[in-house]
Amino acid sequence: MRAKTLIILITVAALTALLPAVSAAADDKQPLFRFKGKVRWVESLGTYGLLSDEGKQYHPIRKLPRAYQKNDLAVVVEGRLRPDLVGSRMYGAAFEVKQITRAEKYVSPEEWEAVRLLLLRMEAFNEKDIVKLRSVDKMALRLSREQFDAWLAGWGSYTLHYVEAVNSSGPRPGDKTIEGICLYSRQRVNSMAVSGNMQYALMKFTLAKEGGSWQFIATDTYQPGTDKDEAVAAYLTRAVERFGTTDLAKAKK
Repeated sequence: MRAKTLIILITVAALTALLPAVSAAADDKQPLFRFKGKVRWVESLGTYGLLSDEGKQYHPIRKLPRAYQKNDLAVVVEGRLRPDLVGSRMYGAAFEVKQITRAEKYVSPEEWEAVRLLLLRMEAFNEKDIVKLRSVDKMALRLSREQFDAWLAGWGSYTLHYVEAVNSSGPRPGDKTIEGICLYSRQRVNSMAVSGNMQYALMKFTLAKEGGSWQFIATDTYQPGTDKDEAVAAYLTRAVERFGTTDLAKAKK
């Protein structure tokens, strides 16, 4: 009887050493952060881990959703480290996953904010409303009514097609800047031309918080590294993949 009890105790102790020690409460003091990476099947552990593009390894404290249990699946993950959870058999640092999304479909909160402001910018152009433009674009404060009208002369139907932020992973930016690129189009108004009335344009932008709200502080023409027509076609394809539409006024979170 003693021998059987001893065997049970040894077995329980061995199993305990393989499992992370769980604290009574979650470590909510750890900051949320995001990273891009891949799901990794860890054969020796019989579970899935997360490997960031920077080479850092994370051990999810709960099983990943079944749809994400695929080796080498590219993902964007948001969550927090759990230093209160430790174990001898872990793929990497304990990580509490708050959100996981396929990388090709991920749209960050910063990108949604950029979409909102860029749509207001498109509306200001379509309505020829310089007051609305100045409410979201700090640079427009230096623009006179005459300059604004001259800038828009002959153009209308501004449409936002795609937005991509360049700093959409890592720590949440808070009061920092949001940088990105966008694709939009405009059409000639009162034109007798049969074709060529629509023009695509690529723009890079920087947003910053001014008085508690995001505003454009810099915009410029974006030059893609490939042929412009090829770049436009690629961005339109990505718009459908990530936003479900090529007209971001119709996109839903």
